[in-house]
Amino acid sequence: MSGKTRRHGRLFWRVYLHGLLLLFLVALATGVVGHALRRADAGWHQRGRGAATYAGARVSELSRDPAALRAELARWREAFRMEASVYGPDGAVRATSVEPPIDPALAGDTPRPDRPVRLRRHGFGWAVPLDDGGLLLVAGDPPEPDPLRGLAFIGAVLAALALGSIPLARSIAAPVERLTAAARALGSGDLSARAGVKGRAEVGELGRAFDEMAERLERLVRGEQELLANVSHELRTPLARIRVALELAAEGDVAKARRYLTEIGTDLDELDRLVEDVLAAARLDLAAGGGPAWPLTRAPVDLDVVLAEAAARFREANPGRALDLALPATLPAVDGDASLLRRLVANLLDNAAKYSEPPAPVTLAAAAREGGVELEVRDRGIGIDAADLSRVFTPFFRTDRSRARGTGGVGMGLALARRIAEAHGGTIAVESPPGEGTTFRVSLPANGTARA
Repeated sequence: MSGKTRRHGRLFWRVYLHGLLLLFLVALATGVVGHALRRADAGWHQRGRGAATYAGARVSELSRDPAALRAELARWREAFRMEASVYGPDGAVRATSVEPPIDPALAGDTPRPDRPVRLRRHGFGWAVPLDDGGLLLVAGDPPEPDPLRGLAFIGAVLAALALGSIPLARSIAAPVERLTAAARALGSGDLSARAGVKGRAEVGELGRAFDEMAERLERLVRGEQELLANVSHELRTPLARIRVALELAAEGDVAKARRYLTEIGTDLDELDRLVEDVLAAARLDLAAGGGPAWPLTRAPVDLDVVLAEAAARFREANPGRALDLALPATLPAVDGDASLLRRLVANLLDNAAKYSEPPAPVTLAAAAREGGVELEVRDRGIGIDAADLSRVFTPFFRTDRSRARGTGGVGMGLALARRIAEAHGGTIAVESPPGEGTTFRVSLPANGTARA
């Protein structure tokens, strides 16, 4: 799905909703700090109202003595830094402590001693009506703004942002830290390192993808280690026999050395087959992973001929073993490499012969299916444990029971069979009901395109 049509993931909505939460917290912090500042301003207003009411009463007492009234206004100016002007009922100035006197025009405001009014050229103050109809104007601007109040406001907002960001930062940083630690451990060689990140958002999906990648990497590395160990084990026996034969020949015991040469020839044939299977499987794996392509001979393959040749080879290699054929008159052709497909069928037949006892027959069947061909190889042998079914196509894997029976083989036949089937665009599956033998089923497309 393209980036334009892909819906936003859970992580996007988490971040988005967390942003809304931060906005709410900022609004809340702003409201709390604003309320506190308004309460401080209300205190100044309350003190101003009290002073204006007192001043009005005092001026009414001194209204008959202009000299005493001017002295009182001067005292207010010196002691409280309050500038005042008193007007009579006729609008004439009775007394003032500031020049020019405070303008009595209040821009439409009705004089009220319980709330401040805006005075021209003097900011805020109070207009107090006098008992005789006069008017007292008192200029008293609020105190100078305290810079700490602004800092407190900004600090409250920043604190709300910092505290509100902790959950989001933690939810993103914690899994990323675990992923980083797991990646470093994996890079240092600890193949068991896993992030173990939970959750269903994008970070959780990233953690699960990392763990799946680490698990696949561990299987690949373990597989390479097992490959080296198994190849070394398979080389040990023939090399030991060759050494013994050379020592016997050097001692002059030619007859005994000749008997060892026969066994060495058989071992070398098995080693040649082992090397061929390992190289074939490795090249097919490399091609499937985007490496240099296996040189498949791309051509229509007549499966009737391939199955007939594989059956003839089986009868020649296993004289006395019964091979039942359940083949139609004709089968659809498939695109691919005839030699590789013949090896696929031969490996399945050899595996069936190793894990079943004569006279139990081995069955080779084929049928045309919609869009392709289905091949089956069935035996009536010892079967495969359910716990081992998922590992039968692993290189060098052999069940414990097969080792105990001494059936031979190195465990590369089925692994190579699966790679050949997949290289031709097909699949291979195995069924082994308890006590009923084993069935391998290969599906190939009639017009398949191999991935190699």
